[in-house]
Amino acid sequence: MARTDSYTKNIACLESLWNSDLEDRWSVRPILDVIVNVQDLKLAYLSCNTEAEFIYNLKMLSKRRSYGILYLAFHGAPGEFYLADDSAISLETLSEYMATRFTDWIIHFGCCSTMRVSASQLDSFIEATGVKMVLGYTKDVDWIESSAMDLLIFQALQQYVDLRACWRGLQKSYPDLIDKTGLNVVVR
Repeated sequence: MARTDSYTKNIACLESLWNSDLEDRWSVRPILDVIVNVQDLKLAYLSCNTEAEFIYNLKMLSKRRSYGILYLAFHGAPGEFYLADDSAISLETLSEYMATRFTDWIIHFGCCSTMRVSASQLDSFIEATGVKMVLGYTKDVDWIESSAMDLLIFQALQQYVDLRACWRGLQKSYPDLIDKTGLNVVVR
């Protein structure tokens, strides 16, 4: 059976400042609050704006064995994402930072265009880290559209044990939004 009501995957999120306006703070946190409350999940949310903070927080999250989804919320470009201090972290560097401490996790890049790379680059990332699934956007995305897609992704991930079936379910239910955001999914 592909669907289940009790396949809980708690969410760990790392997010950077989206702009330098400290009074107009955009954040994915309210979106995450919706899904964790509706699905009764745990949320570990950490802000990181420098590479040192990112590495430290990533190591802290890797020790949380009751979590299964790592949500990376940053500005992005093909094959990389950016922290508030303008440092770029490539998929290759991320795989070095992660090593195999996130084996069997799901990594969601809530970043513009980060997944617009070759299939071999994504396969190398999965091989190096041992993650079960990598997903994210191949296009520059609108905040509202990507937020809606993120909610739908997190909901679907709670309902499926078989991640390939999860991806097929998303494709069947939301083809227009997947096309608009350029959502790409690779399952190990």
